[in-house]
Amino acid sequence: MGAENDNPANAPAHDGTWRVRIRSTTGEVLGAGILLGSETVLTCAHVIPADGWPVPAVEVRVDLVGVPDAEPVTARVAEGCWVPQRADDCGDVALLTLSRPQPAEYAARLFRLPPKPRRPVRMFGFPEGNDNGMWFSARIAGTAGPRAEWVQLNPESRGDVVRWGFSGAGVEDEETQRVIGIVVSRYDDSDSVPSAERRHFSYMIPVETVLRHLPGVRRWVDGDPGVDERLVSPLTDGVQDIGFAQRLALWLRRESLAGREGIADVETVVIADDDSDRYETLSRAVTLADRELAGVGAEQAVSSAPRNTVPPIGSLDLAVDVTGRTDTDVAKRVADRMDLKALGDTSPFSRIRANAVPLTIVAVSVDRAHDPEALVRFMEILADRGSRLMLVFRDPQAPALRLAERLFRPERERIDAWMGELAGQVTRAEGLEREAVERRALLSPALNAPYPRSASALRVNLLRLRGDPGLYTHHIVAKMAAFEHAAATVLRRAEAALCAADEQLKRIPELEGLLRASAASAGARAVSEHPELIPLQRAAVELLDSVPYDVAAAQEAVDRFVRAVNEIGP
Repeated sequence: MGAENDNPANAPAHDGTWRVRIRSTTGEVLGAGILLGSETVLTCAHVIPADGWPVPAVEVRVDLVGVPDAEPVTARVAEGCWVPQRADDCGDVALLTLSRPQPAEYAARLFRLPPKPRRPVRMFGFPEGNDNGMWFSARIAGTAGPRAEWVQLNPESRGDVVRWGFSGAGVEDEETQRVIGIVVSRYDDSDSVPSAERRHFSYMIPVETVLRHLPGVRRWVDGDPGVDERLVSPLTDGVQDIGFAQRLALWLRRESLAGREGIADVETVVIADDDSDRYETLSRAVTLADRELAGVGAEQAVSSAPRNTVPPIGSLDLAVDVTGRTDTDVAKRVADRMDLKALGDTSPFSRIRANAVPLTIVAVSVDRAHDPEALVRFMEILADRGSRLMLVFRDPQAPALRLAERLFRPERERIDAWMGELAGQVTRAEGLEREAVERRALLSPALNAPYPRSASALRVNLLRLRGDPGLYTHHIVAKMAAFEHAAATVLRRAEAALCAADEQLKRIPELEGLLRASAASAGARAVSEHPELIPLQRAAVELLDSVPYDVAAAQEAVDRFVRAVNEIGP
């Protein structure tokens, strides 16, 4: 394997010689994979047939479909490189070792690239009936799947949804031609959804998630990690500052303010040099939020963490300690992380100005940078390009902190308009909750758990927000965003409760119609000749007329009557 690093470290594999087809020994196509180095293939664990052993010992065939006249080569699961799909659907990655090394120049280099929405990608798989393979195109939708390990891919057309034969296929970023993940699964709405409304899409496992499960793959990966080594937590201690941990988790969890013109999504935080508890809490949060790091000792840390202190996996794109760094250094770190390009001028600033930069970034020790104020002004460029920023200062009196407070102060008119939108959301939540409570009152209490009415609390918190002493400073942005997140949660809960109640209630007229139709089919003579039908019909009518409705009991009563009528026969 000594020749496997001959590929230029930053050169994407344009010709696709790394694409492989995986077949059983009888020739059946099982899936796809990526050639790494000279004798290793990355694929999904479920591609390899189970043979009864904890780690499959079965032999498969690998075809280098991008290499003309290449001979098939056999392969088996590499030792210590089998991560099957767990009960929670996480994992599902594996490495295969080829029985015969291949030229290293055929191999791919993987790339750490934050999976940002709307980014176009493509994949090449081997669907049934097309062993030669075909291309599908999609766009990244966002984080999804078990524990947010996957990334959803929305097809460019209904026919571009992956299918059997695509599992393990490399997902290529169209703009950079980097291999940024592997295909793992697909989703289809059930037949209960009208055909015109059914959704079909795919999922990929991004490179950083692969690294979490298979750290040995790192030798074939380019692109900088998302978290600076100095900020990585060992995750050995508990949460030191629970309140701050909850604040960080909420900030990382909520959606970006992209599209809210004139309001920078920037938060400033002060962590004094002697506040080791708060610093470790920050380090813990960025470690747990990073896709690559979230599996290293994280299971115990997550399971024992206090409520609402764990951020979602993949909710952070970059955490950088800027101590001693220039704004150019940091700009290069950001541009390299996104693999940004620019025509002509290749300076990191030009690369950033020429592109959207929708990253979530934590910058630590801003006032310890080479030129703190220059760095803050660069952060303004990032905010203008769509980044969410948390700027961490170590000195509460730092001039750069004062500058940040001025630069990111929102206009009063925009705050007032946003506050009006929030008031409208609260009013809508109150109305939906009232409707949900009224509908649920028509159903048997046995069918409904107590409904938590939260809109009134939203109204109280909105009043507090209006009276916040920092209302027209940049500090209010995070608070309003958190409130908007809470209001959206209450709205979704109320809508779901109302929908569920309506689904139950619409069964009543349906059951009434079924009861009438069955009684009519029986006819008066059948009822007179079979008096045992009378109490069955009466019981069903009483349940259908009784408010609150016990829908399950009414369903059972109607079913009993219908069965009895059917047993009479014609």
